[in-house]
Amino acid sequence: MKQANTPTHNPQPAAALLKLGLTASQANGYLALVEHGSLSPVELAAHTSESRTNGYQICDKLEALGLARKLPGVRATYAPESPVRLRQLLLSQQQSLKQATSELNSLLPNLLRNYRLATDKPGVVYLEGTDSLQTIYEDIIKTGATLRIMPSKHGRDDPAIAQMIDSQVARQRAAGIKTEALLPSARYHHYQGKNDTLFEARPSLFAGLDAQIMIYGPNVAISTYSDTIITTVITNPVIAATFNQLFDCQWQLAAGKTCTGVEQAK
Repeated sequence: MKQANTPTHNPQPAAALLKLGLTASQANGYLALVEHGSLSPVELAAHTSESRTNGYQICDKLEALGLARKLPGVRATYAPESPVRLRQLLLSQQQSLKQATSELNSLLPNLLRNYRLATDKPGVVYLEGTDSLQTIYEDIIKTGATLRIMPSKHGRDDPAIAQMIDSQVARQRAAGIKTEALLPSARYHHYQGKNDTLFEARPSLFAGLDAQIMIYGPNVAISTYSDTIITTVITNPVIAATFNQLFDCQWQLAAGKTCTGVEQAK
């Protein structure tokens, strides 16, 4: 082992370890173990300019992170684990972050409703990826309100997304949630004559929308489909009522009725 001296570790790898969630003391401690092969907590403290107490704490933490192991013997000595473990640590953190993101997304719709009730301001949230659709789907089930949808012409381009949509339709039916859909004529023909108490489709005035619009309760969810699905959720009863007025107009015209509330051009 080399003689203890002032640490001369390259700041670049230390900075990279900090981004993995290690403290500066832990990063320097791991680098010292890699440089010297094995160290006692006291030796590690000397190499990193830490106190003896911190030396023991750093070794314990590095062992808990899977970055060091305690060698057998009476004298406490620690050796570094392979730097490959750093990548495993990163993957573990990414998985934890993904889980946390998913849990936060599932909470957002309820938080937005509470925010609106407390402040009387519209809640707006942006969600990305296929998880954003699943978050909205879960909220539709929780809300239990009638779903009014104007689908995007790109919504079923991806087979996996199409399967998600079909699964959600089945879940809504099982939950007793009514769906009203304005569909482009090409898709409407597939549903013509299949209306029942829980599902009704009418032909849209548009050949196809670039974005999908879903209205349920006080919520309006607008999703765009490109390389990444982006969903904007607005929670506000007045805004939802406005979108419902626009939906109602098309809904009535599709049934051959007059669009009420529309001023005729003179």
